[in-house]
Amino acid sequence: MDILSKRKYKNRKEGSSLRYKGSLTAESAFVLPFFFLTITLLACILDLYRINMLIQTALCEGAKELGMYAYCTEEDSSSPVGAVTDAVCMAYGTEKVRNVLKGEALPGIQGGVNGIYLLGSGFQNETVTLKAFFFYSGPGGFFRFFPVKIHVEAQAQAWTGYHGNPGMPVSSENLVYITQWESVYHTSPACTHLALSISRVDKKGIEERANQYGEHYHPCEKCMESTSSQNFVYITRTGNRYHSTKNCSGLTRIITAVKESEAQGLNICTRCSSQN
Repeated sequence: MDILSKRKYKNRKEGSSLRYKGSLTAESAFVLPFFFLTITLLACILDLYRINMLIQTALCEGAKELGMYAYCTEEDSSSPVGAVTDAVCMAYGTEKVRNVLKGEALPGIQGGVNGIYLLGSGFQNETVTLKAFFFYSGPGGFFRFFPVKIHVEAQAQAWTGYHGNPGMPVSSENLVYITQWESVYHTSPACTHLALSISRVDKKGIEERANQYGEHYHPCEKCMESTSSQNFVYITRTGNRYHSTKNCSGLTRIITAVKESEAQGLNICTRCSSQN
């Protein structure tokens, strides 16, 4: 009886061990492929990010460089590409991409560097746009039967001159300078009415002093209305007023450059007129 019991116990133990081994085999068959799939996907993501950043850098540089020459005409020798057109944008962008990817391993791109296309690139509305797309299948062709189409784009505002029209000559009209409150215009920003030389001097005896034109100084109507206890004031060599602060509006100038035709109705500054 004891021998029979021992045999039954041994059989139960062996059956339990076989079920345990079978469970481990089933779990391994599920977990290991999932683990390798995760590692492969992670490698694809990192590889795609690297390629995308390289292409994005090339397109940004190309768009900026083309934008610098957008004002040039076909005959302009200062432009290395001539006039900027849609065809030029595609060709220049393709060259930039190939240069930046030169020597790079591109196993994930179908067709390698030749599989990157810049169709849709062009120059419109004073904007250079470079577009690239390619089909990505991952290292080792992981997604060979289901490739992913990747788009990369870069834009740059074109410099087309003052008028904003490529090939058009810039106006030769002179610029003049006005302030926010004066009724005259100046032909030079160096005019002594605009470029003031401010000095801090002793207030005592200020009204006996004279400027470079022989005029005596008088209190400023804007900042010297109330009696000030300070012992110094601010003056200029060309003005005839003294001020309690150098921030007085009589000493500050907000200068705007405009076309001479836009200053109609204003008289020319007497000091600028004497210099012309």
